[in-house]
Amino acid sequence: MTCSVCGRPLPDGARFCPNCGASVGPLVGTEERKVVTVLFADIVDSTGLGARLDAERARELLGQFFGAASEELLALRGRPEKFIGDAVMAVFGLPHVHEDDALRAVRAAFGIRARTRRLGEAAELGVPLEVRIGVESGEAAMGRNPSGQMLVTGQVVNAAARLQSAAQPGQILAGSTTYALTKDSVSYGRRRRVKAKGFDAALDAYPVVGLSTRSARRTIPFVGRTSEQAVLEQSLGLVTSTGRPALVTVVGEPGIGKSRLADELAAGVGALVAVLRGRPRSTTDSATFSPASTIVGDLAGIEAGDPPDKIRRLLRELVDKWSEPAEADRTVQRLALLFGMAERSDEATFVSDVQAGFIALVDGMARDHPVILIFEDAHSLQPPMLDLVERLASAGRGGARRALILALARNELLELRPSWGATTGNAVLLRLDPLSSADSIHLVRHAGAGIAEAQAIEIAERAGGNPFFIIETTGMLMADGAGTGSSAHLPIPPTVQAVVSARLDALPARLRVLARRGSVFLYGFDREELAVVDQDATMEELMQLEEAELVVRDTMASGAPIWRMRHATLKDVAYASLPKRERLRLHTLVARYLLDKGHRSTAADHFELAALASLDLDPNDRSAPNRAADALLVAGDRARRRMEIRSAIDRYDRALVMAGPESAWAVREARILAGLGEARYWLGEYRLASEALTRAVSLAESHDDAFALALALRFLGDIAINFEADVDKAERLLARSLEAAEKLGDPMAIVRTLLFAGWVPWTRERFEEAEVIWRRALELVEPNDHWARVRALTALSINRGEMKDLEGALDLIDEARALAEEIGDQFSIANTSVQKGRVLSDLGRHEEALPWFDRGVAIFSELGARWELADARAARGIAKRELGRLDEAEEDLRYAIRIAEELGDRQLPGWTWRALAQVAELRGDGAAAEEHWRRSREAQSRGPH
Repeated sequence: MTCSVCGRPLPDGARFCPNCGASVGPLVGTEERKVVTVLFADIVDSTGLGARLDAERARELLGQFFGAASEELLALRGRPEKFIGDAVMAVFGLPHVHEDDALRAVRAAFGIRARTRRLGEAAELGVPLEVRIGVESGEAAMGRNPSGQMLVTGQVVNAAARLQSAAQPGQILAGSTTYALTKDSVSYGRRRRVKAKGFDAALDAYPVVGLSTRSARRTIPFVGRTSEQAVLEQSLGLVTSTGRPALVTVVGEPGIGKSRLADELAAGVGALVAVLRGRPRSTTDSATFSPASTIVGDLAGIEAGDPPDKIRRLLRELVDKWSEPAEADRTVQRLALLFGMAERSDEATFVSDVQAGFIALVDGMARDHPVILIFEDAHSLQPPMLDLVERLASAGRGGARRALILALARNELLELRPSWGATTGNAVLLRLDPLSSADSIHLVRHAGAGIAEAQAIEIAERAGGNPFFIIETTGMLMADGAGTGSSAHLPIPPTVQAVVSARLDALPARLRVLARRGSVFLYGFDREELAVVDQDATMEELMQLEEAELVVRDTMASGAPIWRMRHATLKDVAYASLPKRERLRLHTLVARYLLDKGHRSTAADHFELAALASLDLDPNDRSAPNRAADALLVAGDRARRRMEIRSAIDRYDRALVMAGPESAWAVREARILAGLGEARYWLGEYRLASEALTRAVSLAESHDDAFALALALRFLGDIAINFEADVDKAERLLARSLEAAEKLGDPMAIVRTLLFAGWVPWTRERFEEAEVIWRRALELVEPNDHWARVRALTALSINRGEMKDLEGALDLIDEARALAEEIGDQFSIANTSVQKGRVLSDLGRHEEALPWFDRGVAIFSELGARWELADARAARGIAKRELGRLDEAEEDLRYAIRIAEELGDRQLPGWTWRALAQVAELRGDGAAAEEHWRRSREAQSRGPH
């Protein structure tokens, strides 16, 4: 080993270079991060004091001040860190954090102020001796200098110093976090705004006025939820008696008791009621459906690392127990997708296949006996998983579904999905409010045997009715006792953070290290995964963490244990204490482990977290952010191909953040933008899609990337046809896309561009030209590209219908429909069903056509495919018109027009208004017919041309 300064050899164990004296290694290494409280106290007008007093007397007085301040600080567990001139800096939270560090710092400030005044009076100075004091709490980095002294750094230190400078003589100013931590025990004056050097915004400053006392303790009884329990029990009874599923959504703030309510229901049911818990895990093939895979894995006894043949055997045994024999093979194939065992490469059908397989399993289990499905943290689930939860709560297509679905969520769920539960026939919303004062006091009494009445009342008031606050506060105030755990998501309230930080800091050092390292896992961990971040971890240590109620052991059906942090707040606070360099190291280790196991999407999440830590440490080091951007692109592409569209958009957006300055963007970023544009296209967000796709084209051309160019131009072309109504522009864009795809030499890219390109001549009514394009696409489709084959056959059927070859159109759509049924893609099944209905209607077989339209409408409605649903209902409306069912026809046609106009579509309105005009004519309503014809002509003038 050599010196980094002079390059000379270093002796073993040297802390300083014997040649140049430079420190070996960093001057200060960060050992951990903590939430501490910093106090600065400074004598007012010390310069004037020095001018009035003899130098020795002034020095003696200053020594007395330092001694008095140290006594007050040490008496309240404060640690004097520095004596600078006539000022003292102290830290509360070293070496261990305590729940009441902020309050103790404020009490110490009062003590220092009083002692200083008494010193002035005793010295007979003639003028009062005063101090200015600033106190603030926040996150700081802890490390030791070469001499072993503990040093504290961070914005909290600067903020406390600035507050001290801004204080008036004799005033104590607390910062915003200290105020939040102590406002129930300290009286404050009106907030001030302090301009502070080094801070972008002014600091909040709260003058301390007075002080009161408080105390607390712990346990976990269940109180105050009698009516909510009754609702759950009644819902379960209704599900059991009627055979119809019910969705009960329980919302409330973190720590309010949502999980406990579900646990109480589960604990009270009989042996015939199955309780299935959907918790997210990292070791699944898709994080989107992780709760579903957890349930399936637990039921089947599948463990992490099981070989594919064993997984398939276990799934077969599970499905055979509950499924109809005719559906067993398909259900096993669909459930196998959750564990990365697709037999075909049609990732576009992934979402619908997984949903159908899981619903089939639940239907089998819930046919004769009730099943309770519990989905925790529903607000954090991906849209396809939320769609699955809602579909479970809808009546099954055949037979009873005695399923009670419990969705436990924060209020964000209803903000993200205002119509949550609206599509189900039996939905209940339970809002858990804070406990009443009486229930809170009752909980405190149970939490700590023998606790004083005054203390119980104070704890109940301080907790604000949140059971978590009560339990955590009582736990921390037990003398050297273990507390309980529970929590909240970010942002963590300072009061909760202080409580949990203190609990963690009170652990033995080895257990604290283990808890901090375990916090890097997104969901939970088994022994093998924990060994990735801590090779020395033992079962005994895990049991000790369980006993301390920091981690919870979950047991899989096979009996294999996995662990998770008891609650998100415990996890978040433990994670916050990790130095960022350690976060970088640990997340990188976990990401590489997950990649080796084939879990690419979750690996991308860990690479991203590693990159965030790296950027804070050195913004110029692009190695970790580049790894994250690469991984997020792969994860986004995978989600897009599977039609997990919102998940894909999330991945792509995060990849762009990791990509760095736009001036350095190249091929990778072109592909991210192209994928993002396609994803937004499928959501109907055409303006945002066009923006992303246009940027992708520019980058792809600059860096000669045919892949991104072909993809981006393809969707820009389709947007040009349907939503800009500019067919000439579409033709140019699609020609360029085809040129890029052919340059790339990728049959899949060529076929998809041809499928889009055929609509250009078709829109111009040049059906022979469209036929040639789509026939070419069909010839180039690879054997396993079933999705493209179905699309090509469907397009040819539509084209044959326009060419008046209705029998040919029927043959083509029958072939497409059979393939769609075989692959099980619900979107393709719906698409081919609607086209078959159209052909039958064109043949005059309107009554025969209706069931096909109905099937397509039902599936598109279930999938939330609004444009396709509008198109299907318009076509069904025409068939009903021909059958004389005019009211039903008008309802369908008006629905189609409304949706098309909301989406900004320019294809549907023209011919749909025309069909509605014909309905009015059949009614004999000439005025309405004339108005509808006018609207049709206007719409056609705005349509593709």
